[in-house]
Amino acid sequence: MNRLMNGMRLSRRELFAIAGGAAAWSIVTDPRPVLGNILDRLFHGKPAVSTAPITPNDEFYVTSYRSPPTVRVDDWRLSVTGLVERPLTLTYGQLVARPVTSEIVTLECIGNMVAGEFISTAEWGGVPLRDLLEEAGADRQAYDVVFHAADDYADGIRLERALAGDVLVAHRMNGVALPPGHGFPARIIVPGLYGMKSVQWLTRIDLVAHDYRGYYQRSGWTDEATVKTTSRIDVPVHGTTLRGARHLIQGLAFAGTRGIRTVELSFDEGASWRAADVEALLSPFAWVFWRYDWRPPGRGLHAIRVRATDGTGQVQSDDQQPPAPDGATGLHEITVKVEG
Repeated sequence: MNRLMNGMRLSRRELFAIAGGAAAWSIVTDPRPVLGNILDRLFHGKPAVSTAPITPNDEFYVTSYRSPPTVRVDDWRLSVTGLVERPLTLTYGQLVARPVTSEIVTLECIGNMVAGEFISTAEWGGVPLRDLLEEAGADRQAYDVVFHAADDYADGIRLERALAGDVLVAHRMNGVALPPGHGFPARIIVPGLYGMKSVQWLTRIDLVAHDYRGYYQRSGWTDEATVKTTSRIDVPVHGTTLRGARHLIQGLAFAGTRGIRTVELSFDEGASWRAADVEALLSPFAWVFWRYDWRPPGRGLHAIRVRATDGTGQVQSDDQQPPAPDGATGLHEITVKVEG
């Protein structure tokens, strides 16, 4: 497979097509379970529109297990059950009456391709999951914390991750109540993991003694779901003709809770790399924006490649792999034509 995504910014239709090809590739080369119709489920949605630091709610990417359920807030309850000393049940009014913790968190769909648009950032407000687990008297011998949704979807994370303090039971998004398409009345937000773990339309939090395997895991996708380091070029657009002596190259990078240490550009197919300027950190859990002042050496076609290094010092992989089963990898490259 090619190592680079040449100028690729995907529409929903293109994402379906490529992801379908990725699934076929994985079936041929990988003995793990066939993915079946998992991709149809995964891509029930639309990509993001905005690349502003905070994505407006109506431009935030949408994916879901099936069509968003209709939830009557007066009937809705959130329960904490399973391996707990004091099972807990909250109404919507009781949940939103609690002190609000806010976090700016980037979410990325596990089906996002390199340089894809199924990635967005919002300010989420809600209650730390740890507070609810401690209130319910969580048994420290529990293995997984499983999140159940009104649309029958469920997924889980390890108890130690759930108790880390940064996982939210969110009921607000960018200063307003969660929109119906993003999980109203409440959803989980897990920084640093692919969006499949940030379960929407939450109804029950269940502590279990075993390794819970949800719909995606049973279909061959990862359970760990740690986001891969990614970067992309947003400006200029692939295929653009540029005129003048100086041009600003811009884009974003994301590595989950690991953060971004550096972003680099190559103009010679990876033989050498030049450091870009990375803007101030928006949040420990969010993407970063970068820029580079480029002076083309001459006219003609120029390939521009980007890579990021995460906060641990790990350089983004240049091995082009599809989303299945644990997230896409590879480097984004565009080609521009310089005139004058």
